Amino acid sequence: MLKHVVAALVATSLVAAAPITFAKAQSTTQQDDKAKAKADKAAAKQKAKEEKAAAKQKAKEEKAAAKAAAKEAKAKAKADKAAAKAKAKEEKAKAAAAAKDAKAKAKAEKKAAREKAKEEKAKAKAAAKEAKAKAKADKSTADKK
Repeated sequence: MLKHVVAALVATSLVAAAPITFAKAQSTTQQDDKAKAKADKAAAKQKAKEEKAAAKQKAKEEKAAAKAAAKEAKAKAKADKAAAKAKAKEEKAKAAAAAKDAKAKAKAEKKAAREKAKEEKAKAKAAAKEAKAKAKADKSTADKK
């Protein structure tokens, strides 16, 4: 726009034989053009300023959104880690309880087997004693005949 104004000024200075009324009219036109150029420049400057502010605000919002997303992801990872740790702890406790139960069951079965063996031994001993007594009784009965 400024180039056009300068070109217009140069063109009017070259035309020296212009009538006075034309020069006055042109002078007013030049002032109008200058004012218009100044207004256009100010408007462009204001628009650039607004666009820069909008871009800055948008960048700020995007940065805040990214920060919030990162914070949320970090919190989720922390929660997932805690959940996995709790699950592992629970499974470990279950396994320990199962092992304890199995050990107790094996101990009870061993004790029961020992008691049964003891009973059977006592029965066998009683049966042997009884057989011995019967054999003795049979022998004494046989001796009497």
